[in-house]
Amino acid sequence: MGGRVPAVLEIRNLRKAFGGVVALSGVDLTAGTDGILGIVGPNGSGKTTLFNVVTGVLKPSGGTVVWQGEDITGRPPHAIARMGIARSFQQAMSFPGLSVCENVLIGFEHGRIRRGAEHRRWRSPDEILSFVGLDGRHGETAGALPFGDLRRLGIAIAVATEPALLLLDEPAAGLSDRETEELAKLIERFPTMGMGVCLIDHDMQLMASICRRLVVLDFGAKIAEGPPDQVLHDPKVIEVYLGSEL
Repeated sequence: MGGRVPAVLEIRNLRKAFGGVVALSGVDLTAGTDGILGIVGPNGSGKTTLFNVVTGVLKPSGGTVVWQGEDITGRPPHAIARMGIARSFQQAMSFPGLSVCENVLIGFEHGRIRRGAEHRRWRSPDEILSFVGLDGRHGETAGALPFGDLRRLGIAIAVATEPALLLLDEPAAGLSDRETEELAKLIERFPTMGMGVCLIDHDMQLMASICRRLVVLDFGAKIAEGPPDQVLHDPKVIEVYLGSEL
């Protein structure tokens, strides 16, 4: 959106422990609405825990989450969603007994913009379904969708809340190469519409191709940050995560 100042998420010294297990250890990062930030690292490195703390699913053990200059640390998920942060999940989640349209309608009616239609980016759930590539699936039962389409539905539900920042947790997991290419094109469209993206995924080809910046976590700590070309050739990142992939 021309002229719009990017909204900013600032994570400062974020910590989360589960008993004696440290999931996040003093993580700092920022994200805006003007690009795609990739978050990568081995399984168990704290990536999903980071999303859970930011969106209020988990309360941090320490540190702060600041959104557009306001401290939102520990606020409930519904309040954070209505402030403009939405997410998808590792599992292709939906309300399986409802129709595809009814699933999107939940986000459409309970998201950030609850005023008149003139304030919405999307005029109807059908418009959102068309945008994510699910046009024609309006009346189908969500639980009967193929896996790739179920992934798209999860993104559609998040997008329906009218977010300024979209957190996507492994959206390419389980997709074919063709589906991943189509997903990449979809994700790249979000920043052009004023929606920033924080993306977690293990598909390093995807991450390198669409992310402006990468953050690497290992055992809950940030070990690298920068442009993909720089980060993916960092010796420490290769040692702890990429191994012989490059």
